[in-house]
Amino acid sequence: MLGRSWLLLVAALSTAGASTALAQSGNIVLRLADYLPPAHVIRENLTKPYMAAVTKATNGRVTFQDFPGEQLGKAQDMLTLTLSGVADIGYVVPTLISDKMPLAGVGDLPGAFKTSCEGSLAYLKLTKDGGFLEKAEYTPTGIKLLAVLFLPPYQLVLGSSKPFASLADISGLKVRTAGGSVDLAVRSLGAVPVRMSAPAVHESMMRGTIDGVLFSYQSVVSYDLTSMVKSGLLGENFGTPVATYSISLNKWKQLPPDVQKVLETEGENITRKACEIFAQEELKAQEKIRATGAKLITFNEADQKKLAETFATVRSEWSKEMERRGKPGAEALKAFDAARAAPN
Repeated sequence: MLGRSWLLLVAALSTAGASTALAQSGNIVLRLADYLPPAHVIRENLTKPYMAAVTKATNGRVTFQDFPGEQLGKAQDMLTLTLSGVADIGYVVPTLISDKMPLAGVGDLPGAFKTSCEGSLAYLKLTKDGGFLEKAEYTPTGIKLLAVLFLPPYQLVLGSSKPFASLADISGLKVRTAGGSVDLAVRSLGAVPVRMSAPAVHESMMRGTIDGVLFSYQSVVSYDLTSMVKSGLLGENFGTPVATYSISLNKWKQLPPDVQKVLETEGENITRKACEIFAQEELKAQEKIRATGAKLITFNEADQKKLAETFATVRSEWSKEMERRGKPGAEALKAFDAARAAPN
């Protein structure tokens, strides 16, 4: 974790430098930070196009200093970096800071949505124009969301050669998860959740330490698991984390209204474009995996209903936990469902 005194010093120096440049030339340079590898698929389809679109729409008045790959700090530091001014725009993932933004994880829950665009656009609605999450969490935290992306819903993907044709076949499987509410869903199905980092999945599946993983199919390809996959599920959502680029309200208020408008407009535009790209790429990844001989299945109607009931229970338990913490969990679920059902 970066030292507080160092953060404040860098923030003060950076802010002073940016203010001087703005006063002298009218140009604005925004520092954008994330922890993703420079060529990560999210950066290629969301981050880089967003920066390019903003620069073009402002005729070069707004440019960016890009700091990928943890150059300014670790994943869990991104909110602090953004609030302190070390970064103007940070890649804030609510799942990693659930102690600070618990309600912002409402879209991460199993069964929350069916497609990347459905989830991403619902979340966008809740974080702008006085939406529930903007009022309940983003504004109180001191940040404003600019662009958002849910990866395609995580599916159960198995490297085990055990038969997989129905919900009952999940029982007893060791499944890698990222933790949180997803663990409850996995246990409810009779499987054993195993928490580990995404990069560790390859070796664990190869050795048979785990039977499978909850991933999007693009992630399966990205982490070089394709040749190990024997079977997988389609059409469900075991939960997937939301990725956001957010700016501190302090920095936001310093920007001219026309620049604010561009940042908002291009953020919504790239959110819409990126979720469509990811949906298309998900289908391509599925075909690549099928080509190896893997069997990708859809549950029958009865199993779909049982799984939906399990996910509903997980969402209910999440809501109750929020309420115990003094947070409006039930209202968050209601708001997300309403936003998801509304026209886009």
